[in-house]
Amino acid sequence: MSRNVVLTSIYELSAEAVEPFFYSLRLSGYSDPIVVFVTGISAECRALLKQYDATVFDSEYRGLPMAYASLPRRVALALKALGGYYLNPKHWGGAKDFRWLFVNCWRFFCFRNYLAELPEKPGRVLLADVRDVVFQSDPFSFSCPPGLSVAAESGRRTIGQSRGNTKWLVEAVGLREMRKLKDLGPVCAGTTAGDYETMMRYLKLMTAHLERRFRYALFDSIDQGLHNYFVHHRLIEPLTTHTNWNGPFLTMDSEVVRPENKNRDGFLCNRDGSIVPVVHQYDRVEGLYRAGEPKPACWKFYQARLK
Repeated sequence: MSRNVVLTSIYELSAEAVEPFFYSLRLSGYSDPIVVFVTGISAECRALLKQYDATVFDSEYRGLPMAYASLPRRVALALKALGGYYLNPKHWGGAKDFRWLFVNCWRFFCFRNYLAELPEKPGRVLLADVRDVVFQSDPFSFSCPPGLSVAAESGRRTIGQSRGNTKWLVEAVGLREMRKLKDLGPVCAGTTAGDYETMMRYLKLMTAHLERRFRYALFDSIDQGLHNYFVHHRLIEPLTTHTNWNGPFLTMDSEVVRPENKNRDGFLCNRDGSIVPVVHQYDRVEGLYRAGEPKPACWKFYQARLK
């Protein structure tokens, strides 16, 4: 039976920032490959990845920093991207260089190229953000239908009520498409799973659209807009959208955690009582675990993450 694989990327993050991901993933019992594309990481972070038996690929990145970088740095690097890319004659009329894309968009080319070149194809693939993901159980332990599995956000607001999702969708596919989809719920691009063939179709679709909207992808996370466009128009089939408290993913932004959402050991659980394997954006919820409350070992670093 083919092994599964978890794919992620790290750009200029500290060992402390990424350890919850790798610690909880190995603690879950997951023993298959973890593949990490890195750029600008410290020796300490590299040693931590080795400790958790992750396969590391250094991939050159020339674009903008993540959104949480300081505004002066973003402005300086935006000018660098404009000058370095558009004013360089070798890029005129030639193939687009994905290394200049905004880091959230850059990673999809890394993932696509890696999977396409594998001699032995994995059974299932998980694409995941790294900084704000914790695994409560093996990410492939949840029985998902065939095809692509994607994570709905909390359902407390629509695309049109989210300034970020509205902006990304306009940049990704235009104002007309945004208006068609504005009353639907956002779907998060930070955790996506599927079998190998379906994942490759998804990655080829994503990278093709990023190349078409290249000038927007230089400066922002339009992958989120494209992800919503693909999902809501069902451009990938088979496709299952999993809502919070009902599937393998829990996307915490704007979510409310009630006592009934945890079992007696403190695990965040679905409505049927099963443990949610992949928890994303957990650092956006204040007081997820309070003093004296049971806290599973996978949440060992939770308090440190809130500092």
